[in-house]
Amino acid sequence: MNFLTPFKTNNRSATYIIAEAGVHHGCDLENAKKLIQAAAESGADAIKFQTYKSGDLVTKWAPKYWLEDDDSNQETQFDYFARRDKFNLNEYQLLNQYSKECGIVFISTPFDNRSVQWLEQLDVPFWKIASADIDNFPLLEMVSATCKPILLSTGASYFDEINKTLEFLKQLKVKNIALLHCNLSYPTPDEQANLSRIVKLKKRFPNLLIGYSDHTVPDRQVTIPTAAVALGAEIVEKHFTLDRTIPKDDHYHSIDPVLLNTMVEQISTVEKATSNYVEITESELPARKNARRSLVASRQILNGERLTPKMMVPKRPGGGISPSQLNRLIGKKVLHTIEIDEQLTWDSVE
Repeated sequence: MNFLTPFKTNNRSATYIIAEAGVHHGCDLENAKKLIQAAAESGADAIKFQTYKSGDLVTKWAPKYWLEDDDSNQETQFDYFARRDKFNLNEYQLLNQYSKECGIVFISTPFDNRSVQWLEQLDVPFWKIASADIDNFPLLEMVSATCKPILLSTGASYFDEINKTLEFLKQLKVKNIALLHCNLSYPTPDEQANLSRIVKLKKRFPNLLIGYSDHTVPDRQVTIPTAAVALGAEIVEKHFTLDRTIPKDDHYHSIDPVLLNTMVEQISTVEKATSNYVEITESELPARKNARRSLVASRQILNGERLTPKMMVPKRPGGGISPSQLNRLIGKKVLHTIEIDEQLTWDSVE
């Protein structure tokens, strides 16, 4: 159990699944509702949007750090975000209510103070902070004042930067924090997913919840987010769309409802395979007994004979004297006649 357990809405996996819809709604309320419903039906625990006003987020001249099919017009970040910041508090209120009706948690990443104020009015249960804001202490201070859990992506961040931010949040008395490994390139090449960093984060911060925010182009098995769970991620955030063929934005490296359902199933399978460690599983016990070998008589051994190596041979099943004890038996006297293929026992020799 962890601090996200009260906000778990789907029992198909123990991993907390966040469908990152971002601004894939295209500022269309009905599209946003369709995303919510599809995410809930496909197994996500939370649907996440992005809340910002372009004028508060970025300068008008800031260059883009991602590529699209047609960037010949030298579009700036401001141009890009200005077309996608049409939702206001009223729209988010409606989406929050619709999420409740669909049985899924509504959250949104805030990128400015106004967005924090709006989302706090909706009483979002926890905050998701983008990798790019890991050092945005004014924003972190504002969300910390709400005394709610914080999920912090760590893309393109060095460990000393993560440590400084955690120390800052500790000073603000934030109790529940999760770190999400993330590669901040859109899309992330598979070979640069750097999933081993999840293991490093778990080792470096053993008292924190560790998760994964994915930007790779999914295959049909959604392998990389599933592998993240095998390495210890307890939260998976994956970009989500209704149609991966929509041009522009990051629809192509998102998962659609079918792939979200697949990802949840795959994660559930991995959880079953990694949930508990035991030295020998219960299912192995019959094989351990019947596939191992015992020392048996290679011929009839008469009462009173002394054992030689040629009188004994290892054969299945186990349960008798292990072949590893052969040397201990050599030279011992047999106390009764032992028939061929009969297992030797310690009671039958002296």
